[in-house]
Amino acid sequence: TGGALGKLVSGWAFTNIFRANSGTPFEFTSGECNVPAQFAAGCIPAILPGMNPFAQSKGHFDPTKPLLNIAAFESASSFNFYTGEGSRVSNIRGFGFHTYDMGLVKDTKVTERVGFQFRAEAFNVWNWHIFAGTGGGGGIGIVTPDGFVNDVASPQFGMWNGTVSSPRVIQFGAKLTY
Repeated sequence: TGGALGKLVSGWAFTNIFRANSGTPFEFTSGECNVPAQFAAGCIPAILPGMNPFAQSKGHFDPTKPLLNIAAFESASSFNFYTGEGSRVSNIRGFGFHTYDMGLVKDTKVTERVGFQFRAEAFNVWNWHIFAGTGGGGGIGIVTPDGFVNDVASPQFGMWNGTVSSPRVIQFGAKLTY
């Protein structure tokens, strides 16, 4: 079809992306290990054999209580000039993540040399929220990317820091090419 109707109904493209992962591995630390900075050693507590590192189920998580079980880790008091037996990244994972993004693009040829493009994009369309954090830092109370305090020396160990994944974002754009 040509003319105005052809320009209106042709040139549309729809995109969608569903993404899911099993959650970021937790990293655990002890901020009170007294190892001189010159050694550049991290103090990493091990998970004690036979102990469950979770204080509660991720499926029925109560954010007012710790997710992680402090009794399942090497005690913070054992980290006096000691670097710990734990691995830098554990096989214990935080909450899984999933999101759905969509986009709609309309390309229109105005003349032979001039084009117009309209875009509408929506990220996290269904506004799914996942317990998440903003990344690590230094010292007592380090927060992992999963948003939980991971320092066994912190009185807040295992507590959620209150952050969630990004909310729904919708954006529009237009572009004139010549």
